[in-house]
Amino acid sequence: METEQKTYKLLPTIQRFHESSVTIRCIVGPVGSGKTTAAAFEVCWYIPRQLFDRYGIRQTRWVIVRNTYSELRDTTQRTVFDWFPHGREQKQANIYTIQWPYKGATLEVELLFRSCDRPDDVKKFKSLEITGYWVDESIEVADEIKRMLKNRIGRFPAKSPKKYGIETTNPPEVEMPTYHQFAWDTPPPGPLPTTKPLEDHAGFWQPPRENEENLPDGYYDDLLKFYADNPDWADTYVEGKPGIIVQGKLVYKNFKRDYHVAKESLIWCRDVIFRGWDNSGNCPACIAVQLPTAGQAQVIKEWHTEREGIVDFTWRVVEDSNRLWPNAEYVDWADPAGFNQFSKKIGGFTSNAELMASEEAGAVEVEASEQNFTARRESVDQLMGRIDGLLIDPGCIRLINGFLGGYHYKEIGGPGTGIYSTEPVKNKFSHPHDALQYVIVRLFRARKPGSGDEEEDRRFVDDQRRRQPDEDTGY
Repeated sequence: METEQKTYKLLPTIQRFHESSVTIRCIVGPVGSGKTTAAAFEVCWYIPRQLFDRYGIRQTRWVIVRNTYSELRDTTQRTVFDWFPHGREQKQANIYTIQWPYKGATLEVELLFRSCDRPDDVKKFKSLEITGYWVDESIEVADEIKRMLKNRIGRFPAKSPKKYGIETTNPPEVEMPTYHQFAWDTPPPGPLPTTKPLEDHAGFWQPPRENEENLPDGYYDDLLKFYADNPDWADTYVEGKPGIIVQGKLVYKNFKRDYHVAKESLIWCRDVIFRGWDNSGNCPACIAVQLPTAGQAQVIKEWHTEREGIVDFTWRVVEDSNRLWPNAEYVDWADPAGFNQFSKKIGGFTSNAELMASEEAGAVEVEASEQNFTARRESVDQLMGRIDGLLIDPGCIRLINGFLGGYHYKEIGGPGTGIYSTEPVKNKFSHPHDALQYVIVRLFRARKPGSGDEEEDRRFVDDQRRRQPDEDTGY
């Protein structure tokens, strides 16, 4: 049977990727952008010829990685087999070997296909001797595995003169390491990375619809219609904007980014600032809220940390607050668990709430908020369901990404069961969302429809506003 002939067409972004000599390279693009095909050609075609032309090397060995075995088999592996069908497959070992006649020699490319569902799968790669690696959908693969792979490249053939690392992925969210690790050939269509990229790492972010001529007619338009009720999915997977992968069930029903995230930075209305604190653990967070009008809350600032003591964190929030909103009055609510007593190293007992009230932390006096999670969650969700109920400053990136899916219920028993945990996953997104809930539940307590007057939801607001100085008397 005659093999179907296909032509590989270079796209502008892909051509720059192929021409780059940087050791670790990453292609980011929407679905159908041709990035997987580009990596397959780089591994199976371009690099083997370059190594032979420059160094006389005839054999290369690669490990090709994806998160799960089914995804590896059904997508990445199928792309390789479709473009290079003449290889020899060892199914039991999951190895595929391709040989090419080239300039009177025979080039051999050995491909080791491996999945890695968990970070502890790093042991699969500890003894590899490889020319390079290709990680497909790399934002789904743990950083521990990528670091191990970087230690295994350039080991085949022995004393190889070159190392290669290739990553392909749909757009990462802006807090993922991928977003910050690469020096982007063109700026990503989102906030500029805030940290210096890793040395010898280059990224190539494809513009939307770059590969449209090679796809079925109306491919992207059909996707936009199909996902019309999920604009965040369309932004990430069609428009190629930084996004977030939803790994479970969303906590809130009413969040819509276009509606609840301000287009520009919010301005302090010179009124009382209400702060919510997740102050009970080693990863504290704080959210600042203002009430420009009755019934509306604006989130104007977020603070979070990966790991920081409550005293240092509180002092950082106090310093920022004094700089941003001089002479402002604050009302602070916190996790009731932050009042739990624990023993001091020097004897006696204290709590995180007491430590926050110390001079070293900036003398922040917090009140205990609501412990019940359902009441807190519904207070936020009902507020978002109101017209102009909640507006978030676009700089609150972690909070926004939590709304988009980082803050979620985990599916129990693996994908497809439809059974979810009753409490959200504890992760970097949960801490600022807990902080938000601690303040919103005290300002806008959730109620059942028709259970009472609208003013009931804001009973705490009136109480706190009475703390402000009278406009006429100053007291």
